[in-house]
Amino acid sequence: MARSQPFTVACAGGLVTSANSIDLLRTPGVATVLQNFEVSIEGGYRRINGFSKFGAGSAVQPTGSTTTILGTQPYADGVVVTAGTNIYFTQDGITWLTINRLSAGGGDNYSTFTGKSIAARTGQGQCQFAMFEGAGQDYGSIIIADGVNEPFSFRMEGTGALSTRTYFTSEITVTGTKGVQFITAHDHHLIAAGVTDNENTVYYSVNNDPTSFSGSGAGAVTISDKIVGIKGFRTDLFIFCENSIHKLININNSSTVAVVPVAESVGCLSGYSIQEIGGDLIFLAPDGLRTIAGTARIDDVELSSISRKILPLVNDIINNFSNYTISSMVIRERSQYRLFYYQSGQATSGQKGIIGTFKYSSDGIPAFEWSETKGLPVKFCTSDINTSGTEVLHHTDETGFVYKHDTGNSFDGSNVVAEFQTPDMDYGDNGLRKSLYKVKTNIEPEGTQNNLNLRIRYDFESSEVPQPGNFALGNLSSASLFGSAVFASATFGATTLPSKSILVTGSGFSNNFKFFSDDTNAPYSVNGMFVSFIAGGRR
Repeated sequence: MARSQPFTVACAGGLVTSANSIDLLRTPGVATVLQNFEVSIEGGYRRINGFSKFGAGSAVQPTGSTTTILGTQPYADGVVVTAGTNIYFTQDGITWLTINRLSAGGGDNYSTFTGKSIAARTGQGQCQFAMFEGAGQDYGSIIIADGVNEPFSFRMEGTGALSTRTYFTSEITVTGTKGVQFITAHDHHLIAAGVTDNENTVYYSVNNDPTSFSGSGAGAVTISDKIVGIKGFRTDLFIFCENSIHKLININNSSTVAVVPVAESVGCLSGYSIQEIGGDLIFLAPDGLRTIAGTARIDDVELSSISRKILPLVNDIINNFSNYTISSMVIRERSQYRLFYYQSGQATSGQKGIIGTFKYSSDGIPAFEWSETKGLPVKFCTSDINTSGTEVLHHTDETGFVYKHDTGNSFDGSNVVAEFQTPDMDYGDNGLRKSLYKVKTNIEPEGTQNNLNLRIRYDFESSEVPQPGNFALGNLSSASLFGSAVFASATFGATTLPSKSILVTGSGFSNNFKFFSDDTNAPYSVNGMFVSFIAGGRR
């Protein structure tokens, strides 16, 4: 009997959609499909968490209906959201307080505040939020811009029940304009841009006073390009425009404050794509996802793009940009960037996003590795650190609910459909036929997983080659000693990790593997596999 030969597949590199199948023959650890998985910074591919309503089974829509929530932001011990013509606060997702009321200068107690008439906000659009910390304040001020109305400032003092707290609110006039779309806090100033009747100007408030744009220390700068986003980063304020990027420096020195060009041939498509991660800013440009450091260094040279591996996916977003609502977030503890492109009218199952994990390769080179979400309906999302120091993640869609993002095992009760497919691999010799007989998987479940399957397809899924049925991996919930043997050129270190050996069938000159599940079971990680095959004849 012919002797079996081993081959190791270590899952690494993430999703690659920009290379052809021949180019990928010798990169078995990457993925050609990586749906509802995330690249783990520890290695391998992990099925993502789910999401659930904020408030769980007792959750209530702030408007009492399916009115789309236009933005959400953690604040104090709860969440602020905008929906319809109002702004709301909740601690639990069940009881909602309408907060767009104008308080007295010294603040109002609960009964006085809730007795004031509502200052309706007409035609609110996609919202941005800015947090402005103040000395001696419990939570600081949260400021909301919606692109239509004047920015609105809300501050709350006190702990315990809402009925025992004091409320401070005001509308902010930005030099007589309305319709501020982009806001951020930077170097003790509130920064405002995207004004409907002056799209080229950035306004900054008085130092330590986000409500005044006309006193000493306030000012404005004008850019010769339409502004689409702003973001404070370290000591500078970056100004993202349609066709260029600039930064505002020395904001606290009226004699040296200046606008400095960063890139004059590269712009930004959406200010809602801008996030800080990995000591840099990431944003969606007309030619892909970029970092500010790479763009500043190389300007419009293609090498500064960080999304080349998934360029067809990103090009779909860019080419159909007008059809999508863009939102993004970071998950700090996983060094992860998530970008969602929501399409109104699209079925939930068709809503998509991409996930980039910032990690270092085995050679110490930093890079993003990518995956894709599907069936995760995120129209607006946010991530921030709450008063307890915990990272809080939320998203909304068009149902009128707020959802806790990245939690639980299901998509609000629905199955998570996850797929990971390898490229076709030829085991180093495309002219040699291989008969597979055993696959030893390294899969790490986080709970009971009894619905994971393996599919094998030979010779690029040729219809002329017999293709075996699916192989059920069975109940995965325990660990065993794994890693004592050396296969091919790689060694898995001895450790306690779950493994499962399955006997498989089929033969061909190359083959791919697909792991897939469709359930509400706990997440799991696919770290790699050892493949045993018997060499056959040559072509």
